[in-house]
Amino acid sequence: MSGTRPVRVAVIAENYGTAGGSERFVQEVTERLAQTGRFEFHVFANRWSSSCTAVRFHKVPRIKFPRFMRPWFFTTMAQRQVARGQFHLVHSHWPTPKADVFTTHGAPHGYWLRKVLRRRAGLFDHMMMQIERRMIRDGSRAIFMPVSAFLKDRFGDTYGELPGRWIVNGPGVDADRFVPDAATRADVRSRFGIPMHARVVLFVGMNFETKGLGRLIEGVIHARRLQPAQDIRLLVVGRGRQEPFARIAAQAGMRDAVVFAGLQSSGIERFYSAADAFALVSEFETFGMVVLEAMAARLPVLISDQMGVGELVRDGEQGFVVACAASGERIGERVVAMLEPDAQRRMGLAGRAVAERQSWQRVADAVRQAYEAQLQATSRGAL
Repeated sequence: MSGTRPVRVAVIAENYGTAGGSERFVQEVTERLAQTGRFEFHVFANRWSSSCTAVRFHKVPRIKFPRFMRPWFFTTMAQRQVARGQFHLVHSHWPTPKADVFTTHGAPHGYWLRKVLRRRAGLFDHMMMQIERRMIRDGSRAIFMPVSAFLKDRFGDTYGELPGRWIVNGPGVDADRFVPDAATRADVRSRFGIPMHARVVLFVGMNFETKGLGRLIEGVIHARRLQPAQDIRLLVVGRGRQEPFARIAAQAGMRDAVVFAGLQSSGIERFYSAADAFALVSEFETFGMVVLEAMAARLPVLISDQMGVGELVRDGEQGFVVACAASGERIGERVVAMLEPDAQRRMGLAGRAVAERQSWQRVADAVRQAYEAQLQATSRGAL
């Protein structure tokens, strides 16, 4: 391989650059490394959203029916396309059977079924677990990069001794993008009918049920009862069934306690400017990029103890950590505590300091080091 010839890298990701934490992760890392000129990236995906001309995209066909065959079909078609490309490295963000580098974003599928969804496996689930088992079985020479130590431990719980090398590499954040702005704060609040005097707790998430939104609403209701003069409100950003959650506030006689802003595909930093604190008490979260964004925006954060981002949040310093099954009363007490002006300021500054150390460039550099390690291993094997 010539010293001036770019290293050809195949990236496998079901979705790229679309809404969602893992989709943004793939985009941030791939496009930063593409700009170095060291690598020539080819992305194999069902869907993508990107204006980066340094990355080449290849459509992986998708089937709609039968649903349970979708994982197998995507895996098989992506592998066939990659095999024709003569790549030096394969980096997969999907549980393909073989790759040089894996970034693992999601929980082991069986663990997710048992611990979070609490249901029996169907045909789709069995297919996902089969593909995942093949990834682990064939991964003895791969580098696995889980997004948190919490996630790595869940793979260990599921599979016992893990193959290959495991290097934790969590998401980053562009801290300069999340600088609070008074004009933006006023604009967002006006747009959603939130008074400037109100104290706003922000929630950002795509799955209301597993993100603990119901308990968080109960917590905000309790916080309002504890501090009625503060007019505490919950601003919900994301896509999900609103009716069951709006009903919780309505039945408590506090319909105005919750404001649903819907999915915001761009300009999410504006909502952090509008808030005074951030809360996400998920039942399970492999990381939680939105928490890191909130810390970058100098917001105190409230999270559950079942989130990978908890490795960056010390209880009482950047915010509070509560038990996954914490009651609404407990959550409400913590909401009131982090909205106290001195605590809000102190925790916000501590969170910002953490966020500034978690740059996307750091994440990309770690991936580059993994690429170089695999290239060296390949060269030694060829001797």
